[in-house]
Amino acid sequence: MYRLLIADDEMIERKVLFKTLSQNLKGQCEIFQAENGREALEIYEKEKIQIAILDIEMPGINGIQAAERIREKDKKCCIIFLTAFDEFAYAKKAITVRALDYLLKPWDEKERKDRRGIRGRKTGRSGRTGRR
Repeated sequence: MYRLLIADDEMIERKVLFKTLSQNLKGQCEIFQAENGREALEIYEKEKIQIAILDIEMPGINGIQAAERIREKDKKCCIIFLTAFDEFAYAKKAITVRALDYLLKPWDEKERKDRRGIRGRKTGRSGRTGRR
């Protein structure tokens, strides 16, 4: 069973994604939630997270900083950014930390299905960024 983390300071976004993933990945993932980068790192350490879905703009430690710290310790963790910021500098940073994907909010069910979510992807793959 995969251990997945959703880190987003927007409670509604976090809860909707949690519910969607819980329904679609029944029995395949244990899902944890964090409301900021500091909490995300604490949960990552404590729960041995394998897949991290991170918002970029969060108070304190942002998603990029959290991803950099995760990557320092774990080259295999699957990192996915889910953000409202369509900025090249962020996408470039995502490449630097070898993120699997860089998705823009608001995400929708069609996009999730088009990408087949996380289902079928293995952690530890070298990532890519950008939208299809």
